[in-house]
This record gives sequence, C-alpha cells and structure tokens, in this order.
Amino acid sequence: MTDLKQLLVACGLDEKKYSRLFKAFGDPTRQKIMIFLSTGEKTVNEIAKAVGVSQPTTSRHLAIMRDAGIVVDRRDGQRIYHRLEKVFIKNCCVGFCDCLEVKFVRLDEKKAEKKAEKNAAKKKK
Repeated sequence: MTDLKQLLVACGLDEKKYSRLFKAFGDPTRQKIMIFLSTGEKTVNEIAKAVGVSQPTTSRHLAIMRDAGIVVDRRDGQRIYHRLEKVFIKNCCVGFCDCLEVKFVRLDEKKAEKKAEKNAAKKKK
C-alpha cells in the first residue's frame, strides 16, 4: 500500500474519489470550465463558447467533472444547467490538506526521533 493510500485510509478518505477529483482538476480545459462556472450555472453551449472548444468536447469534460462530484446539473425544460458543487470541492480539498498535514507532522516527529537517537549515540561515545 502506498503512503498516500495509507494516509487516505487512515483519514477515512476514499482513494478513488480523490483520484477522480485530481483528474478533473488536472486538465487545463476543465480548469477553464471551473473558472467560468464559478460565476454561476451555465448551459453546455455557453461553456463551450466561453472555453473555446466544441459542444461534444465540453460535454465530455463535464461528464468527467460530474463523475468527480465537482459539477452538478439541473434540467429546466430542454436546457440543462451546470454548476460547481463548491461545498464538495472545499470539503475535499480541506480534507486532503488535513491528511497531508498529519503526514507532515508524523514525518517531522520521525526526523526528530532519529536526530535525538543520533545525539544520544554520540554522547555515549
């Protein structure tokens, strides 16, 4: 088990959820979509025009973002409006950073223990 996987499990977080989330965050086009959606809900055509990609490509990006949980949509007649799930994004990012902080504290504690052991060994000589 990798350190990251152990860290996520120890913090009660789902590794697959974070993989999907970071995949969604990692693409420059999806980053543009997130920035555009930060102003409110939009249709796929509005998003495609603003981001400069085709409607099918935009729909594929939105599907990845929806799968990651960072975009939700609602239907209003023939139109579908997409919006960011800001609370979910915030909670995931805060949770991940909290887990990293725990990992950093553990690393710092291990370094301090090793340093103390070296100093104790030097004093015995």
